[in-house]
Amino acid sequence: MTETASIKNRTINKIRLTHQAELVERLGWLIRVRWLAAIGVSSTILAATATFDLLIDRNLLLLISCAIPLCNIVYYIYFKWLLARKDLAAWHWRVSFLANTQISVDLIILIVLVYLSGGAENPFFFYFIFHMIIASILLSTTASYLQASLAVVLFNMMLLFEGLGLLPHYRLFPFFEESIYRHPVYLLGLSAVFTTTIYLSVYMATSITRRLRMREEESIQLKDSLEETNRQLRELHEYRSHFILKVEHELKAPLAAIESLIVVILTSFTETLTPKVKDLLSRAEKRSHVLLEMIRELLELSRMQTADFRFELKSLSLEPILSRLLEILRAQAEDRSLSLETNLPGNLPEVLGDQKAIEQVLMNLLSNSLKYTESGGVRVEAVPDNGFVKVTVADTGIGMSEEELQMIFEEFYRGELAKEKYEGTGLGLSIVKGIVEGHGGRIEVESTLGKGSKFTVWLPSA
Repeated sequence: MTETASIKNRTINKIRLTHQAELVERLGWLIRVRWLAAIGVSSTILAATATFDLLIDRNLLLLISCAIPLCNIVYYIYFKWLLARKDLAAWHWRVSFLANTQISVDLIILIVLVYLSGGAENPFFFYFIFHMIIASILLSTTASYLQASLAVVLFNMMLLFEGLGLLPHYRLFPFFEESIYRHPVYLLGLSAVFTTTIYLSVYMATSITRRLRMREEESIQLKDSLEETNRQLRELHEYRSHFILKVEHELKAPLAAIESLIVVILTSFTETLTPKVKDLLSRAEKRSHVLLEMIRELLELSRMQTADFRFELKSLSLEPILSRLLEILRAQAEDRSLSLETNLPGNLPEVLGDQKAIEQVLMNLLSNSLKYTESGGVRVEAVPDNGFVKVTVADTGIGMSEEELQMIFEEFYRGELAKEKYEGTGLGLSIVKGIVEGHGGRIEVESTLGKGSKFTVWLPSA
């Protein structure tokens, strides 16, 4: 019992020292990042005022932005003094106080900059989210929510005082209506979106940070308990997969709610919104939809990575599946003047697979080929091949370079041309590869930049 207690105490001390060392490291990183932020803010002000016809006082904004490096000098000197003491346990509260002070001062400087550069007209108020994420990483959960409350109070006070005329309004864009900062519907909507976004950001970031710290503590305990390392590491991996699923589920609901709120504002208050506000809300709705699609694909990818995931395998005939999918896509091909050629022999053997998953693989490959093809067309072929059914989808699209081919199945990866011309998550082919390999098959790709691509999938015969 004494030895067990000693191991436990050493583990607790190691965890405490690790957390303190991480806080010191992250605080130093925050100070270094603030130098870049100071340069970035000044550069943005100079570039924006030189490029656009803005109604702001550039010199005043530059003067306010000088507070960032000046405060950072004070932080740097105090931080170096703390490091010289070399007593982590004694000055832990001082480091926490310094981190809270830095973030609070940054929020005040940011709200002043936003106020002097348009207030309610200025879209840069979303930069508050970065500070919320940093606060969630550096500070405790309670301190993170206090910083979020400070940001919400500062922003809503700015909207209220401008709306009531207690503060003068500094216009940003000449094409905005002068009264927009006093429009109650716009201000209420802006306040609601900002407040929910700030608190949701802190909630998600602190949840993830708290879980990661718990995993880190467990890892340290695993290293101190060698006889159970293998078993506990397997449990940790499984927990990670389920945790990702839970986090992604928690992300999906608030994002769907935000998208719905934006749609409601666009449809219900369309007559009271200016064209610029409509455009901004439309962009936000479009981006929310892309994020929801990414979360859906992440959920699917995470489910496939859990230990208890199994495909429902049964004998399937590929010919009717391919024919149905091609019929769905044929109208899209005709609208874009693209050919859609097929070679599906009638005696094609059945494959052993999960019908929904196989349909997803084929639909992804076919829709991608059409999406990235601007002229010419797509050819689909399926033939028996030594115990497998080989399905080939070839197109005359934008193609890929040799370097891109090496990374095409990695999560979130997209080629340069694809990113420039088309929206996407970069998860589709990762899911396709996971499904194909989960069925005991394989997938290969050949491509030439500017000349098209050919994806070949081997699925085991039944």
